Amino acid sequence: MSHTKQKHKASDGRSGWRVRFAMCESAIRKQDEYVFKHVPRFVDAVAQDAEHRIQEAINNNELAIGKSGKRNVNPLNFLCEKGCPRRELLYLIGMCENRGVTNSAKMTGFDSEDLNRLLDGIRAVADSLWALSGYELGSYLEMEERSTLFNLLRVPEMLREYASLIEHAVEFIGGKSDFYLHLARARLLSFVKAYTGKPYDAHVARLLSVVLGADYGKINHRVWRDKFEKVLLHYQPDPADSSPLRAKKTLLECHAAIFYRMDIHHPGEQFLRKKHRTVLRPQ
Repeated sequence: MSHTKQKHKASDGRSGWRVRFAMCESAIRKQDEYVFKHVPRFVDAVAQDAEHRIQEAINNNELAIGKSGKRNVNPLNFLCEKGCPRRELLYLIGMCENRGVTNSAKMTGFDSEDLNRLLDGIRAVADSLWALSGYELGSYLEMEERSTLFNLLRVPEMLREYASLIEHAVEFIGGKSDFYLHLARARLLSFVKAYTGKPYDAHVARLLSVVLGADYGKINHRVWRDKFEKVLLHYQPDPADSSPLRAKKTLLECHAAIFYRMDIHHPGEQFLRKKHRTVLRPQ
């Protein structure tokens, strides 16, 4: 198995993707709602830091929009005047750090080669246990369906599903997938469009450049938006997945999204890591 990011083609030839981003975005939206309601100081801290960095960039004329580079164009004030609530907008900008792990070793403790061997071993054990249950011992286990012993018959299936979940996480949540950053920008995009009716690529891109780097501009943002919106439309699960396994992959994706949204262990290189702040919504 290759642990590199790959695009997948939908049946009509268009690009598809194995991650159910719409569900993940919904998960972090609910997480944000919890934080706004129950931990407002966290929201204020992130928003204040984002506003400070934006104001500093404006003072240095780093957020100029248009060919003339007008100093008096304030993209934050512009979006607020169009209807975006200021505190929420600043919070969403501040949360657009690129978080997550960059390789399988950081996610699982095994490098790609060792992980492949481990997964092969897990599946081999699952096959052996399944074969073993076909003999008389298996008859003992299945005599009473609701017993603890009967549950042991599910171990082979659980091992195979666990191996598939590991592969899915390494390829589509970790590596160079930019899993969390996609979701953070999507959350910001949905927010801006909900309040203004338009994406306002130039203004959003300049604000994001404060978090993602000065090279992030309107073209970068528009290209990302176009591709991401197509990904949302052409979500395509692995055709080999059973319905229960696909549901587990979606749950794993949502849990990862919430984890990277709020957990201090992998919060990116900027505000949250420096302040060591975190909050998790009870499940």
